[in-house]
Amino acid sequence: MSLGASLIRFRRYMHPVIVVDGTNLKGRFGGTIFVATVQDGSEHVYPIAFRYGDSENNLSWEWFLDCLKGALCHIVDLVFISDRHASLEAGVYKVFPDATHIICCWHFSKNVNKQFHRKDVATIMDKAARS
Repeated sequence: MSLGASLIRFRRYMHPVIVVDGTNLKGRFGGTIFVATVQDGSEHVYPIAFRYGDSENNLSWEWFLDCLKGALCHIVDLVFISDRHASLEAGVYKVFPDATHIICCWHFSKNVNKQFHRKDVATIMDKAARS
């Protein structure tokens, strides 16, 4: 499902930057919610598309991104921000070959902290990324 009012505002007034992520649902039915959001200059977040799927895999991400591409039409210099999920990264490169894909600083910081077990390394990386 894509949200028309948010899409119109995004196309007309916002930088071409989309944050995409998926979250696993717990409980009786399980599955994954895929979401694409954008942010305006006042730091208000607008959901532009979301989808329910069985899991985060290549086919699910490709289908979601293909539907998103149909809703967006053609946007020049499109940038995607996400975590380092391999299926999501592969889907972005396949469906949006001209787009730029970058990693979210928050997710990257958490991965550095998890790998090195030192918060000071993650803090230094975060300061470097923000400068």
